[in-house]
Amino acid sequence: MTMYSKNIAITAILTLGLAAPASAASYFVQHSISANGPVANGSEVDGATRQSGGHVDGAGAIAVDANLANGSLSGTLSSSGERAIRGMSARFGDRVTISGGAGTNVDFNFKVDGGIDMTADSLGAIPILLSGSFRYAIFDPSAGANIGNWTAMSFPLFSGTDRSLGKDIVSFGYRTDALPVSDLFDELLSVTLPVLSDDQSFDIFGSLNATLLSGDNEINLDLTLTGMASLGLASGVTISSASGAFLTEGPNAAPQSVAAVPLPASAPLLLGALGLLGWRKAKAARAAA
Repeated sequence: MTMYSKNIAITAILTLGLAAPASAASYFVQHSISANGPVANGSEVDGATRQSGGHVDGAGAIAVDANLANGSLSGTLSSSGERAIRGMSARFGDRVTISGGAGTNVDFNFKVDGGIDMTADSLGAIPILLSGSFRYAIFDPSAGANIGNWTAMSFPLFSGTDRSLGKDIVSFGYRTDALPVSDLFDELLSVTLPVLSDDQSFDIFGSLNATLLSGDNEINLDLTLTGMASLGLASGVTISSASGAFLTEGPNAAPQSVAAVPLPASAPLLLGALGLLGWRKAKAARAAA
């Protein structure tokens, strides 16, 4: 694959924090679309667990989707005979608590599939550039990663500090001299980490993005990208998430831990009354004997 690279980096682990209350974590889904300028963008933080958008015009179409329920990010981008600047992105983040897994490992996987077909009807003086990437990063909750800073914290520019527990990326790039392009993606982004306590939390982030700069060239492009998260867990290990929705649907749904159902406020009073009634009956029976 032309100008294609894949890098895996897993940082040394010093300490892993214990589980924090779900209410302390922010989960999010986010998307953006541009077609010769911004068209649509949106974020849901601690709210809806799915965010999607689309744009269609006379020269192409763009659609993106981020869905925590099945842990997926997907996008399509097409352009036909147009000199364009087009782009799309989809991102998600959630906090997952691993229960009953002390002494085991957990695999944070992100399966990437996709296809690219690109040709040019005519070529001008300005080069074509099509680029994009999938990114996947895992953090300890104490690191402070969030919707706005997790990319910089895990993929720092120049000499910045990588604060992730582990990360993985698959990226692509094509220029005019690569045409025609016909490529397929079939990659697995993966980070394996130890679980040190029976209730341990990890912050999971993922993103996809693609950008087309066609300059003064008339091109035909069809691009489809899909990423699907999964967790490799030991037998009997379960998860819960801040969103309450992460990996609850689809082929990669993870076993969900079930929270204890608290008794209604009146229940302890009722049980106490029944106990008192039983004690009085027993006392009366002894007195009559």
